[in-house]
Amino acid sequence: MKKIIPLMLVITLTLPLLIGCGAPTREDATTSQDIEDSAKEGEGGNGEKIKLSLWSFTDELSHAIKEFQKRHPNVEIQLTVIPNEDYPTKIRSVLQSGKGAPDIFTGELQQVKEWVEASYWKDLAKEPYNAGDYLKDMVQYVADIGIDSKGRIKALSWQTTPGAYIYRRSVAKEYLGTDDPEEIGKMMSNMDDFIDLGRTLRDKSNGKIKLVSGVDDCVWIPHSLKENAWVEDGKFVIDEKIVEHFKNMKLFREENLDAKTNQWGPPWFELMNNGEVFGFLLPTWGLHYVLKRNAPDTSGDWGLTSPPAPYFWGGTWLGIYSRSKHKDVAWEFIKMVTSDEEYLQKLINDTGEFVSNKKIIDKVKDDFSDDFLDGQNHYAFFAEEIEKIDASKVTKYDQQINIMMQSIIEEYVDGKIDLNKALNRLKQNVKAAYPELVVD
Repeated sequence: MKKIIPLMLVITLTLPLLIGCGAPTREDATTSQDIEDSAKEGEGGNGEKIKLSLWSFTDELSHAIKEFQKRHPNVEIQLTVIPNEDYPTKIRSVLQSGKGAPDIFTGELQQVKEWVEASYWKDLAKEPYNAGDYLKDMVQYVADIGIDSKGRIKALSWQTTPGAYIYRRSVAKEYLGTDDPEEIGKMMSNMDDFIDLGRTLRDKSNGKIKLVSGVDDCVWIPHSLKENAWVEDGKFVIDEKIVEHFKNMKLFREENLDAKTNQWGPPWFELMNNGEVFGFLLPTWGLHYVLKRNAPDTSGDWGLTSPPAPYFWGGTWLGIYSRSKHKDVAWEFIKMVTSDEEYLQKLINDTGEFVSNKKIIDKVKDDFSDDFLDGQNHYAFFAEEIEKIDASKVTKYDQQINIMMQSIIEEYVDGKIDLNKALNRLKQNVKAAYPELVVD
């Protein structure tokens, strides 16, 4: 998941029962039964309190840490939250130096493949972890992202992040005559229809209502439509759907269909409250951690519908640092967060989080409702959207290239450069950042 956190936050939770950890030299010989017995006994090999460090770019694991406290008192977990834009550099620095690295660290969708393919995360497929036993109940794309090119399981996640178009019901009723999610979805079944809907809203509202807050709202749409990953067989590829996306965003700006703001800034959050934008392209976590937190007074005026193309955005994967001295405790935490059904049910009840465990999804999806969505069942909706997700085009290059692309699109839609210069600049920037790639 992606959230803006203004400064580094360190949260230390002291959990009262000692959980044992095997000495690192014995780790490969430890069995899964040893780990379970160690946790139950609550004693370290030398009787000392265990201090576990965890780094992330989001504070969402605070909920899991509190639950772990109830189950395993007297372990001290230190959660260090680093702003998303700084996180890759800071975690890369400590991993490469081998000094100060945390026992557990997370990876966001655009970063995770870098860590999965590197040697910093422990292989969880082997004894004593046997993580493969837990993947059978995990949504497939979530499981696949945590597996490296050699089939080693490096990371797991508790969440899935399919996307939606989350719209204002009051605006829909006033200008479209209905707020029914299915009917609204029919009006944006593809990008051409989506653009036409923006024109309708613009014309009927005399220019007051915009379709999206800014062109970066649509950044994930082309990735679900394109045939090629950014990098294939060592070659940088600009798919035709990426080119089409450039053109569509230019049209959005020229035809006054967007509110000309950027995500995560104060004007973006203000648009969630003032009703001047019809809706936002946000994933599962965007509903709970963005809209609900920043527009609480609008509760009941929102609906979910299928976007013009299926997409997913973000997600948080956890892995164990390969040189951690507390791998057994770290595994107990990751196992609870990602596979313990009792905990996942509690997480859903407390936060509405959309989890990656298929059994839990099937259990709750038919009887869920959300007052913020005027009683709509978002679990049933996202359960259907999961089936449309294709994560096969995710690469370790995605984060940096996507940032480059969006920056260039902003210049292009504002008329500072033409399309050819925009695409050539993207190629030049990629070549400069990744000289090992072939760039035509």
